[in-house]
Amino acid sequence: SEAEPVTLEDVERRAIARTLEAVDGNRKEAAAQLGIGLRTLYDKLKRYGLS
Repeated sequence: SEAEPVTLEDVERRAIARTLEAVDGNRKEAAAQLGIGLRTLYDKLKRYGLS
């Protein structure tokens, strides 16, 4: 059977989740490691249903 295509959103959501786990939930550090602003991180957390 064919695998479903992976979307950019899937990749981004997984990267954010992995990074947050690696920094023990420190959102400021996660944003820095991801190269995005803190406000952008909060927006993406809301969009992807991550906490």
